[in-house]
Amino acid sequence: MTEVDITADGPSKGEFRDVMGRFASGVTVITTRIDGEDLGAAASAVSSLSDEPPSLLICLNVTSTTAQAIVKTGAFAVNVLAEDSAPIAQRFASKAPDKFASIAFERGRTGAPLISGSIAHFECVVDETVRGGTHYVFLARVVNVASTPGNPLAYFRGSFGRMETAPDAAALHAVRDYVVGTVSDVAVPLDAESIAAELEIEVGRSYQALVALVGEGLVRRTGATFEVEPVPDQVIFDYYAAKLAIEIGAAAQTVGSLDTEQLAELRRLLEVTLAHSVDGQFGDPAGWIRANAAFHEYLVSLAGSTILMETYKGLRLPAMEQRSISQSTRATGQLHEDHRTIVEGYEAGDVELVLRTLTAHARRPQETRAAAASAS
Repeated sequence: MTEVDITADGPSKGEFRDVMGRFASGVTVITTRIDGEDLGAAASAVSSLSDEPPSLLICLNVTSTTAQAIVKTGAFAVNVLAEDSAPIAQRFASKAPDKFASIAFERGRTGAPLISGSIAHFECVVDETVRGGTHYVFLARVVNVASTPGNPLAYFRGSFGRMETAPDAAALHAVRDYVVGTVSDVAVPLDAESIAAELEIEVGRSYQALVALVGEGLVRRTGATFEVEPVPDQVIFDYYAAKLAIEIGAAAQTVGSLDTEQLAELRRLLEVTLAHSVDGQFGDPAGWIRANAAFHEYLVSLAGSTILMETYKGLRLPAMEQRSISQSTRATGQLHEDHRTIVEGYEAGDVELVLRTLTAHARRPQETRAAAASAS
């Protein structure tokens, strides 16, 4: 067995608190009642202990009047705060003389206050009290519970905030498709319940997906309200970078190995894109998007990998472009020239030419936006 040198210096108080602060936890308010007075303290040190019998433990500083009262009463309640309850958490983390002033609550079985708006309540009676350093550790049986829908308030590195959960992958894809491809009016709010009903997914997963899309820059969030955002340039550039990586991989495998029919189909798809004028402006944005998508998807399909093709289509680039390209969008005839050069490179078996042109082609949106910005 490996021996540990327990005589070595441990972390300082500041180091310990800094590193522990990186552990995100939920926020609760521990409440009790003694001699006709309601007491409460904010706490994140709450943990399930057993489910038979239902038990939990909490830790409170020995100097806390709430902790001292629990030692005497042997009863308390744990109120799990909702994500919009940061003011309540701050109030009970302070030394305010009357923390319950203006706080709505009900009286629980043990007499402890149950704070309204909390997403969960645990009413407890103490089985054992242990002194651990600067804190009391109360081991308690749960005698009553209640819960309501909602998301918890989180505590991380000294700050309160929302605790976001990862959305179901399938739900995230479905909601992203809905936001990118279906919703076109940036002034229309996004309703998680309506989206869930239309996509036949759970409301909670719809909500979590919208939260995730806020991080992607596709959705704006104000409080509990979500709205479609105009697609940020950086989001578009990131999508095109992913597109380029896939196309380069496919081209590296296929240039120089296509048969006559495949080369003919590639040239046919090129001619379709040439039918859409993009010199200065997109005359037919929808037509260009369809033709351009067909051309590039065919390039990827030549690799013969179903997984690669599904990954490429999963970028939903045509839907993204519907949000970002209109008749007023600046365009360049260089897009046509890139397509011609790519096809010529495939026909000549010149892989370096194809890779170089694909790379330049992926930069066109960024170059066009930079030119538009400098001209305005």
